Amino acid sequence: MKKIYLLDTNIVSEFSKERPNEKVLDYYNVRKDYCAISSVTWQELVFSVSRMPDGKRKNTVMGFIENLRNNIEIIPYDEFAASICGEVQSNAEQAGKKLPYNDSQIAATAISNGMVLVTHNTEDFSYMAEKTFLKMEDWFAA
Repeated sequence: MKKIYLLDTNIVSEFSKERPNEKVLDYYNVRKDYCAISSVTWQELVFSVSRMPDGKRKNTVMGFIENLRNNIEIIPYDEFAASICGEVQSNAEQAGKKLPYNDSQIAATAISNGMVLVTHNTEDFSYMAEKTFLKMEDWFAA
């Protein structure tokens, strides 16, 4: 099944919270067969849990990301996405704008795969959305 939605790290992180945003959960549950994450998001999740102190919360989050890995497609950050990212970052730099590195890679992954980026952090992606074919949704605000 073709994946349509690329979930940003801040969307996926909702799933492991004690009180997740109900709108986000509802949107995900209806669309879960069409959702994926980028390998960059996967890296951010692993990095985040690896930095946590040992304890109950870390064990809970580790269980969550393991479950996520087994139940969602992870889209690679490939050569095509890297080319898009590099070009847009260069153009942004020439325009005096510095783009967040990981977010640029996530956005380029969405663009290169013709996917809609689902994020609550729309500001960090606004330049990419203005200058490229990036489409975004914010399931918190929907």
